[in-house]
Amino acid sequence: MAGRGWLRATARAHAGALVILAGAAAVFSLAACSRPTAEQPLPGMCTPFRLVSSMPESGAQQVPVDAPIELRFSDFPDPDTVTLGTVQLSSGLQVRLGTFTVDLVDRSVRFDTRNYLSPNLTYLVTLTTAVTSLTGCATKATQLPFRTGPGPADPPPPPPVVPTLEADVLPVFAARCAGSTCHRQAAEAGGGCLATPAKGLSLCDQEARASLVGAAAIEVDGALRVVPGDAARSLLLRKLVPGPTGGPVPTTPGHRDPPDEPPLPTEELRLISDWIDQGAR
Repeated sequence: MAGRGWLRATARAHAGALVILAGAAAVFSLAACSRPTAEQPLPGMCTPFRLVSSMPESGAQQVPVDAPIELRFSDFPDPDTVTLGTVQLSSGLQVRLGTFTVDLVDRSVRFDTRNYLSPNLTYLVTLTTAVTSLTGCATKATQLPFRTGPGPADPPPPPPVVPTLEADVLPVFAARCAGSTCHRQAAEAGGGCLATPAKGLSLCDQEARASLVGAAAIEVDGALRVVPGDAARSLLLRKLVPGPTGGPVPTTPGHRDPPDEPPLPTEELRLISDWIDQGAR
């Protein structure tokens, strides 16, 4: 997938800032971890990357056989480290297959199995230290057992609402990304397209889709602004989600958008993230 791996390269560049001087003094410049290992080389080198909560909870009983696995973390998970080899759902020797969704808005990982789980059976979620944050900090190895009930959820969960660009996302752009030096005209100027939008990114109604979906990013070589079905690897979302220092999520170059303004509220970030994850239609 285009754009894959560019964050890891950035993290390595930060790790290279560690300089060791032989003798009585040692000087450390730490923008990120030096390497993602189970035991950190020195105390305080990594922002803690902890598992905050899980669904099902560890030890849960009577879990519906159609329930997804959701793991929420204290920091942004790196989607390149979330695989069937690093996060496993198993029962005995059988490992269940499925798909992962990394959510940067609430810093979580979701695993949906291909088929329903078996009823009245004990399962184990295994989280390994190979799962890291975007800055390369390893999480703690964890095992979370739970037991399924006799069948699926009753009543079944409602189908997800599928946001669209025209009805849901463009109004957010119109309200927060408009102005003579931004990505579209202000409403009082007609709300149309700009001749020279910032960074060449036009978010007016007529041009937003072509400017975003599958379009190459300018700031990061090889990255895409919107990867349909993969919000966590889409530079658009990484520029919008606020990081711990107020800028964009870690390892994302440039400023957070919109610049010099409060970040988008969580409900608007969720709408844009869901639009991308559900195909960017």
